[in-house]
Amino acid sequence: MEVYGTPQEVAAAYKGASLEPAAQTVKAAVSTQGQPEPQPQSTPAQPLPTGVQQGMQAAAGGPAPEASIWRQIFGPFVDGRVWTSLVYMLLSLATGIVYFTIVVTGFSTAGGMLVLIIGIPLFMLVLAIVRGLALMEGRLVETLLGTRMPRRSRPAPLNLSFWQRMLFWLKDGRTWASALYMVLMLPLGIAYFTIAVTGISVGVSLVTAPIWGWFQWLYGDHTAVINGARYNFWPLWAIPIAFVVGAVFLIGFMHLVKWIGRGHAAFAKAMLVRINT
Repeated sequence: MEVYGTPQEVAAAYKGASLEPAAQTVKAAVSTQGQPEPQPQSTPAQPLPTGVQQGMQAAAGGPAPEASIWRQIFGPFVDGRVWTSLVYMLLSLATGIVYFTIVVTGFSTAGGMLVLIIGIPLFMLVLAIVRGLALMEGRLVETLLGTRMPRRSRPAPLNLSFWQRMLFWLKDGRTWASALYMVLMLPLGIAYFTIAVTGISVGVSLVTAPIWGWFQWLYGDHTAVINGARYNFWPLWAIPIAFVVGAVFLIGFMHLVKWIGRGHAAFAKAMLVRINT
């Protein structure tokens, strides 16, 4: 558990937990010790608020209340985690290029120099950089995708020599899983960035069709010349259709961003945290 932060940091993650009610209960029990137990008084039962009843049903394992159909459809637009996932997708191309370049260049250079004296410490430096990049990526994933990630690398046993520490890093499966994650971030970053940019540009352009479409009809040229003939490539009746198609496209795109964020968070958790051998 130490990799998830100091005890204070771990405690801060559970904001709803407080020891004050328990302390008050103990204090009340001590203060009433030796006194006659008060007789219960019959009072009419008051109905609990609806929110409390739903919470008690959820805690008891009962069926959770279903969200409205409008919440299910338009929920991603008011979910801050979806927007931060979109930011992560836009940043993933840059981070993927950096990760891929450092890992591939570092291992190829250090591996080719292992026959020299400088090759071993250089290879050790590459392993340390990979573990540092994995830690940095974990902080980025936790901030933007909302999944709990370690706040420090897997600690090595104390009082290890240089060779023992190098052997520990070589045997640690998380080192190689992190290196593989960095390499895979390049194709994933390209895919994420392409999906994000395409979805934003297409969706926004179609939704804003009533603005630029009417403007083009009134003040611009909405025809095209093909083989000497002039055609109307943007008919007036297509403007409301473009708006409806764009709205549906944006709704589907935001749901896709939500599931990409959740899926990549699980992937990062599996590659950077759960492999320990």
